Amino acid sequence: MRDGMLEFKDAPMFGRVMRDADICKEVLERFLGFTIERIEYLNAEQVLDPATDAKGVRLDVFAKGTGAVFDIEMQVASTPSLGKRLRYYQASIDQACLDKGCDYDALGASYIIFVCDFDAYGKGLPAYHLERACLEDASVDVSDASHWLVLNACAWDKDEDARRSGLLNYIHTSKPADDVLVSKISCAVKSANSDAKWRESAVGFMTVEHSHRVALRDARREGLAEGLERGLAEGIDRGRQEGIQQGKEQGEARFGKLADILLDKKRIDDLKRAADNSAYRDALFQEYGL
Repeated sequence: MRDGMLEFKDAPMFGRVMRDADICKEVLERFLGFTIERIEYLNAEQVLDPATDAKGVRLDVFAKGTGAVFDIEMQVASTPSLGKRLRYYQASIDQACLDKGCDYDALGASYIIFVCDFDAYGKGLPAYHLERACLEDASVDVSDASHWLVLNACAWDKDEDARRSGLLNYIHTSKPADDVLVSKISCAVKSANSDAKWRESAVGFMTVEHSHRVALRDARREGLAEGLERGLAEGIDRGRQEGIQQGKEQGEARFGKLADILLDKKRIDDLKRAADNSAYRDALFQEYGL
């Protein structure tokens, strides 16, 4: 966000602009380097709940094409465990796309794309294509039809693909360019920002999301301290590690439940206050029996 205006890389704006099927199709083609026949289904904030007790995922932009599915995630801040996140997203998407009773060969191709405004792997590359392969013999055909792509918008000027480079440049700088797709996206961003009511709501959402992340970070720290105390009391390494992990999970899950309750009840101000005030957070935990 810049000067009170949302940029294409901001989550609410990215979701809104990418709901345009033509823009989404062209963005995918720029990133992947091949033509997509058509987009048959498109949704922003697609929620996948693989199982009742399993962690659900919310995909920034999810699209289905002919024989393939596409997930595009926009990341402006470094995220931990990106590899494991890719792995879990892949599993969730596959489970959602394979109906009960179907053979595994019914799974089509899938593409998970993380567009990062930072270098996720620190190698200075504009693009990291992550594909499964046989370590003993690279000629072995794995043929699982899943493809992971992590982009680094900061290295847009190193991308030899001029069309993708132009789009990454716009994502990184938000500066319009002499490029048909970039111009189309820039116009869509400008139009969305002119909708004051939507922009205010989107900025509020981003503020709550940030507060939620800060509170989760604090909860992890509290959980870590609790886990260390338990582990040290037991005096064994196994107890220490179990305590740390359990403390992390309990602290994060506890605040996550509180955040969900407050969001459902539209108690946004209370959520913001809870994120910054541990005493008030404890009072809310007690109020809802968490």
